[in-house]
Amino acid sequence: MAKKFAVIGLGIFGSHLAEQLAEKGAEVLAIDNDLEKLEDVKDKVTITVKLDSTDETALKNQGLDEFDAVIVCMGDSFEASILTVALLQQIGVKRIIVRATTSIHKKILNHLGIEEIILPSEEAAERLASSLYMEKVIDSFAISSEYTIVEAETPKYFIGKSLQFLDLPNQKGISIITIKRRESKGKFFSFRKKEYETIIGIPKPDTIIQENDILVIFGRLKDIENMLKEKEEWRKKLVSGFIMIFYLLITDINEEAYIYWHL
Repeated sequence: MAKKFAVIGLGIFGSHLAEQLAEKGAEVLAIDNDLEKLEDVKDKVTITVKLDSTDETALKNQGLDEFDAVIVCMGDSFEASILTVALLQQIGVKRIIVRATTSIHKKILNHLGIEEIILPSEEAAERLASSLYMEKVIDSFAISSEYTIVEAETPKYFIGKSLQFLDLPNQKGISIITIKRRESKGKFFSFRKKEYETIIGIPKPDTIIQENDILVIFGRLKDIENMLKEKEEWRKKLVSGFIMIFYLLITDINEEAYIYWHL
């Protein structure tokens, strides 16, 4: 039996969410007070209804208490969003998810007892900050204030080593959830190579990390940051080592030349 969802508010976020849910096979009721917005999604969702979500009677008539979840995506009206949430609670909706537009909006929703709150701008900012701050991070998704999932390019010192050898849960406090493996393959009678990406399911202990792998890492944000910083420290130490060897070689050559010259 298909899951049933209602999406209230068909802005960019709401309409995209409704379409995505429908594509995944869910029954989707799209609600908005704007007929044009309903026209845009009517062929993509199960049913569309034009109504004012602050109208208690109209909202009750939709049978929303029988849906798996109702998602309130009204970003343009703070008051209407709060009132809609209060009415949904009175109706007895099992699961209410709300898109908040500001941190104040989020706090008020928390006071109303709403636990599932989406703050797209804040989440996008956090993901961007993580990708900018941590070098080689491609994307990140916060599970909580402490734990996160990060996609990162493989540290150089991981290459050629097995997960069992690295022992990341014990040594670094992180786990590799899966690996995206990028490979370049050429076609017959063509000098051009096309890059392919395959997903390794749950990595096994004997899985060997390859150079172009993208690691999907789970753990505390601090532990992941430390692991990526350690990669940079390793690189710095390697460069410093080469410089020291070069310096010693030059010093030895100069000393030998000095002794030879004075003999």
